[in-house]
Amino acid sequence: MVSRRFYIIFLIILTAKSENITLGNVMKKIVSEYSNSMSTDNNFSPWFFEQMIKLLNCGPLPKLNNSRIQYTLKWEEQKIHLQQKCNRYFEASVENTSDIICWNGKWMYEDKKCKLITCPIFHKPAHGLMINVAYTYNSVIHFSCPSDYILRGNDSMRCQENQQWSSLPPVCEIVKCLPLHPPKHGNINNTNEVKVNEIVSFTCLKPYNVKGESVLTCLRDGNWNFPTPVCTLKCVVPEIAGRVVTISEGTILKPRTFINQGGKVLYSCKRSFIPVTFGVVQCLSGKWYPDIQCRKTCKIEKLHGLNFILSHNFSVIEYSCSAVETLLGDSKRTCLENGTWSGKLPRCVKNCQLLPGFGIHSYRNSDTLKYLPFGSTVTENTNVTYSCQYPYVNNSTDTAICQNGVLTPKPHCSHPSIRLINSRVIFTYESSEYHVCETKYTCKFFGYRQKSCYHENCFHGDYECVEVGFNNATSEIYVGSIVDDCCVMQCND
Repeated sequence: MVSRRFYIIFLIILTAKSENITLGNVMKKIVSEYSNSMSTDNNFSPWFFEQMIKLLNCGPLPKLNNSRIQYTLKWEEQKIHLQQKCNRYFEASVENTSDIICWNGKWMYEDKKCKLITCPIFHKPAHGLMINVAYTYNSVIHFSCPSDYILRGNDSMRCQENQQWSSLPPVCEIVKCLPLHPPKHGNINNTNEVKVNEIVSFTCLKPYNVKGESVLTCLRDGNWNFPTPVCTLKCVVPEIAGRVVTISEGTILKPRTFINQGGKVLYSCKRSFIPVTFGVVQCLSGKWYPDIQCRKTCKIEKLHGLNFILSHNFSVIEYSCSAVETLLGDSKRTCLENGTWSGKLPRCVKNCQLLPGFGIHSYRNSDTLKYLPFGSTVTENTNVTYSCQYPYVNNSTDTAICQNGVLTPKPHCSHPSIRLINSRVIFTYESSEYHVCETKYTCKFFGYRQKSCYHENCFHGDYECVEVGFNNATSEIYVGSIVDDCCVMQCND
């Protein structure tokens, strides 16, 4: 559709050049065609307008500042009009000016003089300063206030494309500090707003004391130079303490010295006393937390073989024994206020080891009947029952008690064919009695020990000396040949 219109107009232009058709008639036809086209389609190319300008024969278009030619046509009073349009961010300084007109071979127009768009002019803030003052597009104005004033709002604003400022102008307000309130148990000399460099003073009622700065100054930024103080009670160094040292300054304090709220100290106690609490104590609301307290020390009682450790600031002692011993008594004692330990001093006693004695078959706990293997141990006052292997028998009882590392009475099994007569071991074999004379076998097998040996004729009255042996594998006693060497034996007990 558009190409057809260009073609028609192009033919009109050629016809006007080849025939003697007046320019006015040609322009009437072109503008008429242009107007009809604008009602349905406005996509005319710049080439078309350039051709129209050539027909006008007014020479090159005038050069305009900060603006451009708007390619629109109208035909009035034998004149053709073009329009001037300002560039982006610019606006015409003269309103309702005539368009650009080609008349008698010359361009006639009044330049609109496009200038940058501007934002509204405003008054300088009271007591304020403005820097880089300009009201044109993209200009930035900076604001500041004197030293005794504070700026409320943005310290700068920019002129925008919509001819509005990015924010409202700020204001300068005289600097004041907010009123302060008297602390609990205290007073203040001024509860109103104050100006820069003015001061307020705080006092406390007795016996309270000011913690913090008692005089505050209003700063240029509207804040006080120190936090509001409080009224607190002081703490007193008690006379029971031996040495009290401040944490921050390392000063040694005497008894009855006053310490301000929040003060921290380390303390020790006088001789023969120890602190109840170790570490740092602090003064809070007139009291020490934890409290400064000293108590009498308890003398450490030492006993051979008895181990101990101290805990809870030397107020508790805990005892222990070696692995082969049993602790009898209280394992833990507390140091009392009078300087003595609670309870009684315990002692360590040896455990009893259960050995595979002669003829003994096994051991059991008398109370629980639990089997106790050879080599194991039992603690003090444990009752032990033992049994003898056949054919050995116990002499009187089959129980013993552990007392300080020894089973009492000592477990004893003996062979029924061996007995002691007049300090001599007599062996009965097939209704005959023989003196035991062999020395190479240890007498512990028989529950006896050797006293002395001698060489003699082994006929003592009706008795003959015989060699008695012991089979370790079978625990059996056997009779050997008659010998001449005799041993005198006696009981282990």
